[in-house]
Amino acid sequence: MTKIRIKAEYCKGCGLCIYYCPKGVLRASDTPNSKGYRIVEVESPGDCVGCRNCEINCPDFAITIVP
Repeated sequence: MTKIRIKAEYCKGCGLCIYYCPKGVLRASDTPNSKGYRIVEVESPGDCVGCRNCEINCPDFAITIVP
């Protein structure tokens, strides 16, 4: 099973990871990080296919995919 790690303090809530995920695994959270950005959270981890689109397209290196 693929594990998605999100570094909340790096996330600026841009949504690029959400946009590029082909399976709709990620969503915007209502919870802000310490900088006030609405971070991204994993909505359905079991649907992740490990394509790494979220990791590759994150401009802030806030997402890591662990196979």
